[in-house]
Amino acid sequence: MTEGLVWGRDAEAISLSKDGGVYNIVHTGKWEDWALSERNLIPVQPGEVFEFKADAAFTGVGNVFLSVITRDKDGQVFSYIHGRQEFEPTDTLTTVTAKFAIPRGVATIEPRVVGEGPATVRVTNLIVQGMGKIPVDVSAKFVKENKFLKVEFTNDVFSVTDKRTGRVWSGHAGLEVLGMGLWEKPDQDSFRMYRLGNTQDHKITITLEPDAPEFTVRIETEGPMGSNLEYPPPFESKSGDRLIIPQNEGISYPVDHQDVSTQRLIAYGGWGICMAFWGQIEDATGAGMVSILETPDDAAIEIARGENKLLQVCPSWEPSLKQFRYARQLRYVFFDEGGHVAVCKRYRQYAKEIGLLVPFTEKVKKNPNIDKLFGAANIWVWDWDWLAQEPDWKDLKIDLVKEMQSLGMTRLIWSSVNATIEEVAEINKLNDVLTSRYDNYQDVMNPEHFDVVGRHPDWHIAAWPNDINWTKPDGTWRRGWEVDQKDSSMPRIACGVLCDSKATSHARAVISTELETKPYTARFIDTTVAAPWFECYHPDHPMTRSDSRKHKMELLKLAGDLGLVCASETGHDAAVPFCDYLEGMMTIVSYQIPDSGRDMIQIIDEVPPQIEQFQVNPALRLPLWELVYHDCTVAQWYWGDYNSKMPSVWKKRDLFNALYGTPPTYMFTRKNWDANKDKFVESYKTATTVARAAAYAEMTDHQILTSDRMVQKTVFSTSEKSISVVVNFGETPFTFPDGTVLNGLDWKRD
Repeated sequence: MTEGLVWGRDAEAISLSKDGGVYNIVHTGKWEDWALSERNLIPVQPGEVFEFKADAAFTGVGNVFLSVITRDKDGQVFSYIHGRQEFEPTDTLTTVTAKFAIPRGVATIEPRVVGEGPATVRVTNLIVQGMGKIPVDVSAKFVKENKFLKVEFTNDVFSVTDKRTGRVWSGHAGLEVLGMGLWEKPDQDSFRMYRLGNTQDHKITITLEPDAPEFTVRIETEGPMGSNLEYPPPFESKSGDRLIIPQNEGISYPVDHQDVSTQRLIAYGGWGICMAFWGQIEDATGAGMVSILETPDDAAIEIARGENKLLQVCPSWEPSLKQFRYARQLRYVFFDEGGHVAVCKRYRQYAKEIGLLVPFTEKVKKNPNIDKLFGAANIWVWDWDWLAQEPDWKDLKIDLVKEMQSLGMTRLIWSSVNATIEEVAEINKLNDVLTSRYDNYQDVMNPEHFDVVGRHPDWHIAAWPNDINWTKPDGTWRRGWEVDQKDSSMPRIACGVLCDSKATSHARAVISTELETKPYTARFIDTTVAAPWFECYHPDHPMTRSDSRKHKMELLKLAGDLGLVCASETGHDAAVPFCDYLEGMMTIVSYQIPDSGRDMIQIIDEVPPQIEQFQVNPALRLPLWELVYHDCTVAQWYWGDYNSKMPSVWKKRDLFNALYGTPPTYMFTRKNWDANKDKFVESYKTATTVARAAAYAEMTDHQILTSDRMVQKTVFSTSEKSISVVVNFGETPFTFPDGTVLNGLDWKRD
């Protein structure tokens, strides 16, 4: 804390003055946090209710809110933002009120005004007063059971006993919530839960399936929702457990893994969890559980460490336009065997029930070109400046495609930024090649900046400013992709984000017109499912996240309706009915190469630690997406994190493709192609064979064959055939029961 009453993460970016009784705060930093405190430590008792009021005004793009620091009797902090209540931007002083109750173990509170990001704030009349106590029923207990499970909620504990295995899955309620008493009658399925951070009263309904080891938890209330709700509490992990996390293709974490960072993964966009579940299994037995977020549009998961320092997962529910708005629900399912495969197959069943599971056998009936997708390498060539200097540069690109096919790379997606009419027409004449191009319906640059940043052909200028997403009712527009200025010494300039409710109309005009002269057969629509579902506060086109998802899916559906094989960035299962291939799903985004969205061409010889440790580590990766959706979408590596990006792990990436039945992505210059064409051809054979053979098949099994997890097997099945693949990612030869040997970094198909 700086001298006086104000503190800033960047001390040079914060200033404080006082005009009579009004504090004036100016914060010029980016998104560093800051706080104003009058250092008023108030002694409190658990269960007491307080009201914290202030008269405040602020302008800027940052966030400002009231909250209190909660501390125990020894001065240790429980929370820095208990009772958070956000300010609305306004030029005039307006009363802001935060109401909260005191959690167990808290002895003092310190009221503060807290902010993050650039803001100019005036605040006065900071008043805290007691409002009595909440009625605590420490003896309250809620119990439901069937022949498989016993489910119990008390004031402190949420526990599930699996009667088949004897394991008790137990989680302790956090300091922000306190359950008290049954809703109405002891024989009902609901109980009350008070949230201490805002004293909201929630109705929790437990529905236990009569003949299955599963139940749902439904959370209901009304009114404002000032901060995220993390409930039910996470199950405490035990050594030997493994978390199953569907981030992109899928990854797993032994709960005692010390190098795994805690993280928050949203359920409403492709850079979080791409399917609405998480799992926790016992490695030794395969017993475990999966929790399915049945209302994922405003949900996330928190991967954190419990009191025992082991990793665990907690669901987190976010406000919808600052309101609770609708009931939130998740389903818990327990298994006595089957591990991550059982987790995925239960989710596949759920996906089918809600209409997300649309197989290629159905999609190809609408668009026969989808068959060209299977086993097709995604090709991006970036020699535009070099090619343009050649008199026959248009023919060079077509000749390259023909050369690749002559060498055995027969199935290709020829991806481009903006191909010529002749290029598209000529390549369309070749067998087994899809012509695709980059497109974007998210980022729009303010035309005022064209002199310093240039003009990208895919910026939909007519959208500025009326169709841009607002993050606040005051007209603050959402910042998107940052663009380099022509003068590289100057800072990047942010695009605005096109409101999803307006994207489809812009796309319809652009795509339908272009197809009249350039008959592409596929289209890559960047960012659509990689970006979160965005709320919008624009009065002419407001959106919840659920609205945003619906509009994004309308955009992807448009591509299919226009006869195109459809792709988007990374991936999310909301897009499965509409997307045919997903550029980036094979890459775990938390561990991709830094700046891989910008620095696509540079070949990297020194592999960053996170690549070996996580990205291409067979001991952690799992084909969760393929176990659910292999017969519905084609997954590819991210375009800056592709097969040939790092030569030392190129082979390992190809082996993941072979094991998962997915095709490769290559980006190269013509010079790089000429120097390494033999490697590309060999890579293609490894990475596409299974993808083509198992195109219409469900991945029915994935097995770990060795204790170090370096030898793995997948099985793909249809009603007519079954294909199995074994990959040895290690260096030691693996001997099968029949005596045959699979060498290190090799694979075989049965």
